[in-house]
Amino acid sequence: MDTLKRKPIEKRPLYRDEIRNAIKKAIMLGELKPGDRIIETRWAKELGVSQSPVREAIRELEMIGIVENIPYQGCFVRKVTKKDMRDSYKVRMYLELLGIQDAVKNVDENKIKELHSILKEMEIAAEENNFDLYIKKDVLFHKKIVAISKNNILLRSWDQCNIHDLTYIGTWVSHRTLEQLSVRHEGLYEAIAARDAERASTEISRHFEQLIDELDIAED
Repeated sequence: MDTLKRKPIEKRPLYRDEIRNAIKKAIMLGELKPGDRIIETRWAKELGVSQSPVREAIRELEMIGIVENIPYQGCFVRKVTKKDMRDSYKVRMYLELLGIQDAVKNVDENKIKELHSILKEMEIAAEENNFDLYIKKDVLFHKKIVAISKNNILLRSWDQCNIHDLTYIGTWVSHRTLEQLSVRHEGLYEAIAARDAERASTEISRHFEQLIDELDIAED
């Protein structure tokens, strides 16, 4: 960390997300390894921000399980295990299974067009190997399905699962290319567009079962 030179983040609304992403990327790239301490003052200095948003960003990373706070010692990088990701995918699978079943009942032509547009943007991002944009479109595609269900409690529960960060981690550790991952969403779209509830349920279950089967990170 002492040798890393990072461009200070321009101070503007929501820049806390960029601080969180900077720390998260350092963890994913191995610049910060499991067991390494995350020092607020060092990150604040490198990114050109105050300690307060750095502290908030670290707290958010703690919520998704990649950072742990040890009393009287500080915050440290936590090793994300296969069980962590498996549990995350299982919860998402059941939430989105409910969502896609209701989405099939409620979807209209405008929503189908919106889903198709997001899908194509996701596939273009994958072709261009634009990782951050791919994650954004992947998350948006799934969120749109849940939103179409018109179940606000379900949508709030889904949002509380830190989907963006967990999708980021899961995609990062996957041995599949972005293009291989993006094409898997076509079956979900086609089932919804056809308003086929049985196929939609099968597709969403298969989608997450494949991700679980292909996890390539350490066990506990």
